[in-house]
Amino acid sequence: ARIYKTRLPLRIAVATALTFWFGVLVVLLGVPGAEPRAVLGATLFVAFFAVFSVVSGRTSITVTNDGIVAATPFSRRPVRWDEIRQIVVQDGLGGRVYAVFTRRGRVQFTSLFARPRELFELLLERAELSPQRLR
Repeated sequence: ARIYKTRLPLRIAVATALTFWFGVLVVLLGVPGAEPRAVLGATLFVAFFAVFSVVSGRTSITVTNDGIVAATPFSRRPVRWDEIRQIVVQDGLGGRVYAVFTRRGRVQFTSLFARPRELFELLLERAELSPQRLR
């Protein structure tokens, strides 16, 4: 099985930002007379980076002999090769999006994944499909 996840440098950057903002929050909580808006702002940044850290750390696509397993922080969905109907590639402001349409819904990954082109080509090959590009 091959596992494709969010790029490691991105996960490290998010974890670093989480650590930084947690440190800022601790300092603000220790300072007497700290501005409540500053504490709220630091708390929101901690929450944002914590959520993004969990999402980026737990989102993956695992390629097996039988198909793929798409994992998010809240679900794990196996999809057999014969259930994949179409793969559409679309370029946008946030990068390239790969939408894998299956009988039971869509599985999506972006260029923020490590080796997205390799994953895309592997999916095309194993599902015996050809790519479609939207502009």
